[in-house]
Amino acid sequence: MSISEQPEPMGAITSPSASSTPGVTLRPSVLNLVAIAGLGAVVMSPSLGLYFNWGPMSIATGRIAPLIYLLALVISLPTAISYAMVSKEIPSAGQAYTWLWHAFRPGIGLWAGAILLLYYLTGLWLVNMFFAIFFGEFLRYFGVPPSPIEDAIGMIVLAVITAFIVYRDIQFNARVALGFMFFETAVVTALAITILIVQGRLGKLDLAPFSFSSANAGFKGVSTAVIFGILSFIGYDYSCVVAEEAKTPRRFMPIAVILAATVVGLFWVLASYAFSESVPLSNITGYVNSGFTPITPIAKIYWGAGNILVTVTGLTASIGIYVAAVPAMARIVFAMGRDHSLPRRLGNLNPHFQVPFNALTVVLIVSFVGAIIMVVLQQSFFNAYVWFGEISVFFALVTYIAVNLASIVFYRRFRPKKFHIVWNLIVPIIGIGIDLYVLWQSFFVSLLGAGFALGQSVVLFAVIWCVISIVYVIILRVQTPGLFQKQSYVLPEVEEA
Repeated sequence: MSISEQPEPMGAITSPSASSTPGVTLRPSVLNLVAIAGLGAVVMSPSLGLYFNWGPMSIATGRIAPLIYLLALVISLPTAISYAMVSKEIPSAGQAYTWLWHAFRPGIGLWAGAILLLYYLTGLWLVNMFFAIFFGEFLRYFGVPPSPIEDAIGMIVLAVITAFIVYRDIQFNARVALGFMFFETAVVTALAITILIVQGRLGKLDLAPFSFSSANAGFKGVSTAVIFGILSFIGYDYSCVVAEEAKTPRRFMPIAVILAATVVGLFWVLASYAFSESVPLSNITGYVNSGFTPITPIAKIYWGAGNILVTVTGLTASIGIYVAAVPAMARIVFAMGRDHSLPRRLGNLNPHFQVPFNALTVVLIVSFVGAIIMVVLQQSFFNAYVWFGEISVFFALVTYIAVNLASIVFYRRFRPKKFHIVWNLIVPIIGIGIDLYVLWQSFFVSLLGAGFALGQSVVLFAVIWCVISIVYVIILRVQTPGLFQKQSYVLPEVEEA
């Protein structure tokens, strides 16, 4: 049953293959299951999810980082299932923007698009923080003193390397990103095994990291730590953005999303146990204050000069994430440009590689400039990272709630024969409940009482952007009323072998 077979008029909902510019389509059937799931896993980053989030988690709540990662996985899974359910029925580069457009009305999809753009953009700003920090650490191995100039140079280096890769075809893009991920995962695994062997021989291993009784700041500490846990899981949904370029997308997209979330999540649970057993908890705050990621000094304890591998993997993992995340956001920008909800030139493709050249260029520029501005305002990479991380989680949770709603509404209205009481009602409701609870407790309770710079300013900015997104939809309604009679492009239904 196709959307067009439903009798209920929805304005934009007609044929799934209809588009305001039907000739502008990404290259189809070029990515297999490994590449699709891998892109989501790369953005989650097995190494950086530990390097940058394990320290703040441990400072917030003690040695129970493995439990926080596990809790974040449980929180993320219902929404991951909703992503899987919706992506197989509405495969589109527009992802949640297009899904909300089809499940409800164009205006809701457009509002979701504005939220989605900032969710992905803050993630790119974060990666700039990652690379700049590791770039500076790498230079210090050769005696170069720390300087804000070298950090800015690092961000430029990241942009140049990424541009060289992402302006090529998506297959080359995916292969490079996966190569970086396999390297970083091997290094983190080797370090974790080293720690477990050394601490095991000394008889210092225990199961305290898997017990909530080891939490040292109660429920408030757990609530704060969970923000960083959820931040770690941001990325599995990036797999859905390449739906138009995937082989048999309606079969592979659901599998890819769940694989990316669960495999990387379980890796973090096990690896974070090793790091939680590596040094006394009292040392971690000092490590964070002196070097931002405590993994570097921990690696020096266990590997000596070999800890340079942590810095190298920080650089390669940052490139890997950027190489996957920049094209993902560019494809959302492209989808909105193709629909004419953003400037039309953003909906153009490079004729040779069939990649959104204009959208990629805009994303690279805005990502670099935004990161520089926030570092200047916060006067600290750590503070900028925390601020960006909190903002990213806020908009991720809002997007997740919207996707869960889309799973319920779209199946109920337009796929009634496929509607499943568990997958399209109970699971999304659980996802909505969890996301709302975390959003309220972590932002409107914890952060509102955490000072202005890294607390109240986050909530204020997030609320203001939600209002700006509404104004954006109103302006589009007034200036381009015809847009609301069209539909966002969806990959046509074809027989999948």
